[in-house]
Amino acid sequence: MTDKPVYLIINPRSGYGGRKRQLANLRGELAKAGYDLVEYVTKYAGDATRYAREIAGQAEAVISFGGDGTVNEVANGLLGTDVPMLAAPAGTENLLAKELQIPSNPADLVKVLATGQAMRCDMGMINGRSFHSIVGVGFDAEVVRRVSAGRTGHISHLSYFWPIWRTFWEHNFPTLRVTADGRDVFQGRGLAFVGNISRYSIGLRICRDARFDDGLLDLVVFECDRQTGLILHAGWTMLRRHPLKGNCIYEEPERIHIETDQPLTCQVDGDVGPESPLEISVAEHRITLIVPQSRSRWTLPMWPWKGAPL
Repeated sequence: MTDKPVYLIINPRSGYGGRKRQLANLRGELAKAGYDLVEYVTKYAGDATRYAREIAGQAEAVISFGGDGTVNEVANGLLGTDVPMLAAPAGTENLLAKELQIPSNPADLVKVLATGQAMRCDMGMINGRSFHSIVGVGFDAEVVRRVSAGRTGHISHLSYFWPIWRTFWEHNFPTLRVTADGRDVFQGRGLAFVGNISRYSIGLRICRDARFDDGLLDLVVFECDRQTGLILHAGWTMLRRHPLKGNCIYEEPERIHIETDQPLTCQVDGDVGPESPLEISVAEHRITLIVPQSRSRWTLPMWPWKGAPL
């Protein structure tokens, strides 16, 4: 442990509103472990990025307490620095925390902070902004847009029910043109995903083979022009067999370009993203993440970070 404080960046709007007790217990566990803690509550979109960038030179580590959007903002602020980030699962979906097997129990979370391993991991870039997990174009992006438009406070998985139901029946599948590393790989109606991790909502492994440390992105394009096709794709994806289907493209490029027949907003790490056309690539710089010692999925060499006992 160093003489620098641990910073806790909190998004008060993340998740379903039942995180106050978890946050209080986390404070208690950090104090019990002897950490000098500095808390910051975000006030607006982008505030976590600004603050993380401001305190990067002063922090032993930064804990992101929120959902995937909060993690994205904090990571954006720390990108290219040596300051490690611990993604506390405190939002609705917590894709990155689940992928990294970060526990939600405060005592276990502090144990990861104290004894975990540091990993230098990839980030993606989309139209000049970074992302850590997944970009969606088409059906799921429209669901996220509807949820965001109707959001007034905390949300849960139930908040997605009606937007998914309405989008399923009302969605007009856009025409996409997708280029990977300069090659045309798809033109037609469908939906596309670009992932840096394998996990997506409700445990679906859309980017099934994605690795956070390989310097590549995983591109998945589902050819689809009607609701029945969407159901079939979902079924094959649940079985994790979709890369073997003829009407599914699965590639691992470094650069991706996506155009649509009309400007469409995408979703980035569960939040509304930029409009098409989209330029997506692996970021020049990496992010340092703290993960449990027992984690074995990654091939990237890991080392005890400077705050952990040797």
